[in-house]
Amino acid sequence: MIQDIAEYEGQLGKVVGPAASGKTEALIQRCIHLLQGGTDPQQIFVAVASGFAQQCFSERLVAAAPDDLEEQARAVRIERPLDICIEILDTPKARAATGRIPRVLTDAEYKFLLEDIKTCGLSTRRIRKMLYFFYAQWSKLEDEKEWLLAGEESDLHMFVRNLLIGSGSMLRDEVPTVCERYLRSDEGKSETCCFDYVLCDDYQNLSYAEQTCMCLLAGKQILVTGNPNEMTEVNTEYPCSEGFLNFEKLRKGVEVFTLTETFGNKAAIKLGEALCTQNGMDPEIVSTKTEGSDAEVLCIKWNTPDEEINCITRYIASLFAENPKMRHDHVAIVAPNKRWSRLLDRVLRERGMKASLAGSCNGISGDPRDVSRSKALLAYVRLNLLADPKDMVAWRSWCGFGNALCNSDAWTYLLERASKGEQSLYETLEEVAAEQPDIFPRAEILQKDWKSGQSFIEKNTGRKGFALLKAIGAQDLPEFQDVAESMTGEEDAAELFTMVRHACMDPSYPLDSDLVHITNYENLCGCNYDYIIAVGLVDGFVPNRNAFEIVSTEEEREQVMNDGRRQFYGAVTSAERMLVLSFFSTSPLEIAEQTKMQVVRIRSEQGERVAQVRPSCFLSEAGNASPSTVGGESIMAELKLNY
Repeated sequence: MIQDIAEYEGQLGKVVGPAASGKTEALIQRCIHLLQGGTDPQQIFVAVASGFAQQCFSERLVAAAPDDLEEQARAVRIERPLDICIEILDTPKARAATGRIPRVLTDAEYKFLLEDIKTCGLSTRRIRKMLYFFYAQWSKLEDEKEWLLAGEESDLHMFVRNLLIGSGSMLRDEVPTVCERYLRSDEGKSETCCFDYVLCDDYQNLSYAEQTCMCLLAGKQILVTGNPNEMTEVNTEYPCSEGFLNFEKLRKGVEVFTLTETFGNKAAIKLGEALCTQNGMDPEIVSTKTEGSDAEVLCIKWNTPDEEINCITRYIASLFAENPKMRHDHVAIVAPNKRWSRLLDRVLRERGMKASLAGSCNGISGDPRDVSRSKALLAYVRLNLLADPKDMVAWRSWCGFGNALCNSDAWTYLLERASKGEQSLYETLEEVAAEQPDIFPRAEILQKDWKSGQSFIEKNTGRKGFALLKAIGAQDLPEFQDVAESMTGEEDAAELFTMVRHACMDPSYPLDSDLVHITNYENLCGCNYDYIIAVGLVDGFVPNRNAFEIVSTEEEREQVMNDGRRQFYGAVTSAERMLVLSFFSTSPLEIAEQTKMQVVRIRSEQGERVAQVRPSCFLSEAGNASPSTVGGESIMAELKLNY
């Protein structure tokens, strides 16, 4: 069947199958078949869900390609749909036609935008609800004339648009929508069908807007693969499984290929597929035959979180000791949250192993209202100013630190002045900085920040590499760890900023075979590992505690449960040799409450309050397919390790 897909020459194709059934392999073989036929690799576009999936697909494609096609395989375009949409919109022609600049806000930069939006006078709750509604409608490509109501809704929509245009930025959720409209316009129609072949992996994880853009970009063929049981929000908060399920119903002449045989770790696949009878899953998309190893699935119970982290890292160290040639980057630790990720990273390094947090702690976080809690964000903004001294997103952020409202009132006055003066926001800020302090309310804040920003730029322009990293205050920050380890030391501000933004917006692992990969569940999408070790597998972590909150509606709880189940299914079926499931039975109450574990009961031990927790409900849902639990002490004794 995979060879049939590789040789398929029809215009429209769909591949459906359970996890580990060879859907991605079919696309890899299709690429190789096209290259063997003389297709220009730049005319093949492979759409993937994330930078991690891109790395995995690229590595597998190059490894599978014959020696004489290796360079062509490396030249195949493998990217997220968002990346190609940004590329299409980031040309003078597209900028003129859309009136927009595709400079996408990071999550941290978005915080400043939210504060500015609050100056419109509506309640924060009302604003957030309306914004989420806007984003959902954009992702569905709904016509604004049909859903945008006059009054508060229309006013807020225009206000947000003006804020974004003023700073020369865009929201991640609007990029595919703007791109789709541009491609359908007279100005953008020449950009359609710009690839002969578009191959989409995990099509169910794209938004409807992204799916439509991919179809518009395909000239000779579009071939999509997917499985609704693997739908997750790795790529967008609005994945459209219906777009995959109804792919052949909405189009004529679609050839559907159904894969039913699975490969890899039989026990892990059986565990994952046992969940397909539960809510939110499709029970028909399961294997009829499983080929592969009889590698076991190991389920370990520890007493406390500290014991789990200490012992599981010893267990990993023993794997490498027993297998000296084993690549560390073929091991993935699936952590339930950032706190567990950082603890694992620290203990692994203490034991002489290196790890990357790119899959679990990517992005720059911080609270700009409290400078002491936003060191990484401040370092990012400093770097942004040095990379592009006229970037108004950077200046907006720079002028917002240390204030409860991020100085949104002053910034709004600046926007109004720029609008009336019909000049750019940068020109207006520069002009205001030279005026009297009372030019408009709180103008002195912007004047002060302008001077300090210009002083910082003047002092540090020209710095490179690690000296630059030190100048922005990022040399010891964990958020910059992966970037620092991949630097040559000669990067200027623009180059380093590109690296940091990539780590925020489209993270991927450093190319180092000695790095253990620490990841969350979403970022396993499109990836496979020899060893997958899922830690902290307790209710409240997996699934999220919102699945149990009585204050939520039954519909909300069910959605969280279903989302968690699909993520767990995708994770366990990604293990090719060994799957290790790890959980603990008790936790100090303070830690349990801070990290939002689902507490079963509370008891006192030696004067301390201890929370009793239970293993993830997904293990019990799997029934007989779930492995028997063994105690941590037994595992450590078997490996002759200290417990």
